[in-house]
Amino acid sequence: MQRTALVYLILVSDRGRKFDKQSRLCETLCTGGFVLSENLIKSLKPVPILVAGDIMVDEYIVGDVERISPESPVPVVVARDRLQGLGGAGNVVRNLVSMGGTVALLSVVGNDNAGKWFRNHCEQMSVESFWLKEDPSRPTTVKTRVVARNQQLVRIDDEHVGRISPELEEAVIGDINLVIPKVRAVILSDYGKGFLTPKLVAALISGAAERGIPVLVDPKGMDFSRYRGCAYLTPNIRETAAAAGIEIRSGESLVRAGKILLERTSAQGIVITRGRDGATLVTAEKAQDFPVKPVEIMDVTGAGDTMIAMLALAVASGLSIENAITLANLAASIVVARFGAASVTLQEMLDSVNDDSADSKVIHIDNIAGVLNNRRILGQTIVFTNGCFDLFHAGHLEILRRAAALGDVMVVGVNSDDSVMRLKGRGRPITAERNRVEIISALNFVDYVVVFEEDTPLRLIQAVRPDILVKGADWKGKEVVGESIVKARGGRIEFVNHVPGISTSQLIKKIRGES
Repeated sequence: MQRTALVYLILVSDRGRKFDKQSRLCETLCTGGFVLSENLIKSLKPVPILVAGDIMVDEYIVGDVERISPESPVPVVVARDRLQGLGGAGNVVRNLVSMGGTVALLSVVGNDNAGKWFRNHCEQMSVESFWLKEDPSRPTTVKTRVVARNQQLVRIDDEHVGRISPELEEAVIGDINLVIPKVRAVILSDYGKGFLTPKLVAALISGAAERGIPVLVDPKGMDFSRYRGCAYLTPNIRETAAAAGIEIRSGESLVRAGKILLERTSAQGIVITRGRDGATLVTAEKAQDFPVKPVEIMDVTGAGDTMIAMLALAVASGLSIENAITLANLAASIVVARFGAASVTLQEMLDSVNDDSADSKVIHIDNIAGVLNNRRILGQTIVFTNGCFDLFHAGHLEILRRAAALGDVMVVGVNSDDSVMRLKGRGRPITAERNRVEIISALNFVDYVVVFEEDTPLRLIQAVRPDILVKGADWKGKEVVGESIVKARGGRIEFVNHVPGISTSQLIKKIRGES
């Protein structure tokens, strides 16, 4: 898997200093007198983090309904796609990997196809899954959703809810002593399926405490005392109210609930996530709100996983919890602007700060498949085209406009600067990659922009798996890169006529006075 270049974020105090455009601060992300800096970006590190918790496979069968079954009054779904993704603690793992972290996973899978798929997927992401136990008597949790015409018809849960066996519990506790010295932080991702038994939780927290390693918990249930001794918990408002046993109707009652949970857990702090209102940190000394920049929310699925992943990465890198929450808010604000359980890269976070926009359309090639899977679940048609788009002109605009009209979601692949230079020669591109991407992202009919480094978009097309691949009319009769991939899944190739008399080459000649 291609590794995302690490980008680091830190917080600096703004005390009336003036900055030029190159070193400006993102004023809209102020929190308690601190702001995100785009220059001093050396605080987050690719630190090793242990994730322990309940993993699952999220599966979607996406199709069409055109008739009712003659056997019983139920719709007949003709399946078009079967999509799989990491769920539960697996989504925390995926977020950490996309953020540049190194991950060890402590969990259990069944001796089944879903378990094999999960293990293979971890290996592809370079996750240390040696600690992933296998239990033949316990199937891997699979949540299968059947979706047609943008409606979920049924969800089928194949799982075993209950504590793992005492033998497996002892084996996992034995692994804890081996893996804990290798990591800088521990995340407990509890989905209540039975892997995180009280004894196992106690062993993880005590083992980490002996080495001064922080434990962060995404809790489940009403008894938070089982997490006693952890560093931070990240419940939402509903979970906080249920666990504290009080109704939350104001800021005062929110803080009171947080104080109750502090007493029951002896934690350093409770980070209460509040959706579009950001988060509130409650410690023994203070209660502090961390507002989040307003964004258009598309889907809150998985935002909590992104939040705790960034919190752990930041705390393990040596940042204060206040700075960690600010970064986590930024990361979460990006993923909620996307469909389904998404992840975010540090480069996307930096771009969001630079562009003063948390809903950037620019997606890394490693993340685009997951983003588009969630669009497919909604029954939307994916259209893809690509190009260098150097000296963007009316011809480019018309091709993109016509392509977008063919479907619901428009994805544009853009050659990187190095790729353009190899294809077009020295002196190209005329317009730098960042500027080309910014122009295309500004088009309201373009949904996602992905930069690719290769000479052809084959790897990107394999990730996008478009329903419609659009090329210029000059490609008719030629071999189109990715055509077999598209047609194999029932898609098609569309050719769009160029605007006559205009091209980047002609513009360059005119500028040089050659025509």
